[in-house]
Amino acid sequence: MTSINSKEKIHMTESDMKNLVRNALMVAGHEMGEAGDHWPVIKNTIKDVMRDWEQLEIERTVHAEMKRHLYEQLVVMQEILESCKLEVKADVAPRLAELRDVYDAFFEDVKEDVLYLADVEEELYLAEEETPLHIQRAEAIIDTLEEK
Repeated sequence: MTSINSKEKIHMTESDMKNLVRNALMVAGHEMGEAGDHWPVIKNTIKDVMRDWEQLEIERTVHAEMKRHLYEQLVVMQEILESCKLEVKADVAPRLAELRDVYDAFFEDVKEDVLYLADVEEELYLAEEETPLHIQRAEAIIDTLEEK
């Protein structure tokens, strides 16, 4: 759900953001005209942005699978460690604890899926040269709405 609170922060879910970008690109296209050579660029930009979101979902699915698999391996290692000699336990237990700490840090859940956009003008990328071309294109197309 999109809402603005008293501090003027915009709260958006990723789904809201994806829909907003797609709709803004479509509106910009309509503002440029119902027909014209801008439509292939706009449609391609929308396709590229949507592909980014799909890739993100794939990465998240792989990440979740790795989390499950690695946890199972840590459990197996702990079970094997319990049956080892004391000198092996003394050597391996700290290493296994370190692996668990790395696992916990890497796979810590994000508490919210809401993005807080305090400054809409703030760039999401560190530098313009790092911004993918289709994102630069989307920004330029959407900026045409502000000019009208």
